[in-house]
Amino acid sequence: MASGIPQELAGHSELQTSDLFSENFYNNMNTQYDDLSKYTSQCDSLYLKDKNKSEVKEICKKYLRYLYKHVNVWNSVNSGYDVCILLNYWIYDKLTDLFGSNETSDINFAFGSFQFLWNYSTGFLNTISNSEKCKPNFDLFKHHDWKKRKELYDYYVNYNMAYSTANNYDEKCEAYYKYIEGKASLYQHFENICASNNSSCPDIYDKCLAYNPNSVLRTIKCHDKIITQRALAAAAAKASSSHNPAQQEQESGPGATAAFSRLATDSGTVLSQENANIGTKVGHSVLGVAPVLLTATALYRYTPIGAWIRKLGVTNPSNLSNVNGGEMDGFFGDSENYISYQPM
Repeated sequence: MASGIPQELAGHSELQTSDLFSENFYNNMNTQYDDLSKYTSQCDSLYLKDKNKSEVKEICKKYLRYLYKHVNVWNSVNSGYDVCILLNYWIYDKLTDLFGSNETSDINFAFGSFQFLWNYSTGFLNTISNSEKCKPNFDLFKHHDWKKRKELYDYYVNYNMAYSTANNYDEKCEAYYKYIEGKASLYQHFENICASNNSSCPDIYDKCLAYNPNSVLRTIKCHDKIITQRALAAAAAKASSSHNPAQQEQESGPGATAAFSRLATDSGTVLSQENANIGTKVGHSVLGVAPVLLTATALYRYTPIGAWIRKLGVTNPSNLSNVNGGEMDGFFGDSENYISYQPM
């Protein structure tokens, strides 16, 4: 939908949608302004089907109002992007919500009717040459994945602001980092399309290549902090899971206990209750150490603390004579088995 909080921003309250130009544009287009009635007569002249006619006319009024009120915006290329493309996406998206995504015939009929508004326009709009008119553009919607193409264009419009805000405002860095990160699957989608069929590649794709999350995320100032937080969270989750008594019982199972009993009986050994208690205490002690080891592993492997320890081991051997690089790596050598994490 063209209104509301985008899905990739949900849960990030510190990121205001009004900060993103495309979202600000769509929200303004959805506003029920008091002067919309000025455009009623022009929208009444449209040839429309009876289905949802009044709702289509409301979209028409907002479209006309924008054309009249913001000629200096849509009739200019100084912004670096085409506002008419955003306007087209807004109209088509509203019609899709109105008729339903499967009702292509009704959507296209209503969308096409907006082209005739230029034939009945008055004032300044009537002086605009045909090549400069901000008309509905069916070429934007000839592909079944037009919503993804809309998302890519929105990202192209929003990127510079999102990136600069992430690097200049610490309190907003994580939210905008996640916004940019959320576009990774979008790039994968179009990489596959553009590699196999160049004619289906979005016109804006080449301009967006420099904004690929896989290339830019590591250059955002809070990147290391976020990666460290995720590594620690993964370690904590793994530790919590391994320390869960129910899971321990499931992993060891009654079969393990029975096998141990059979082994003791077959060898003629009788375990006293005291000896059994000792085994229980030892097992609990080992389990208690596991979370500490997992957290230490994450700190050593994935955070600046690990680098500090290794450096200290080299520069100050007298204090860490027993913790050299080889021994530390040996201690943490199997940490991959505990933490499955792939950095961006």
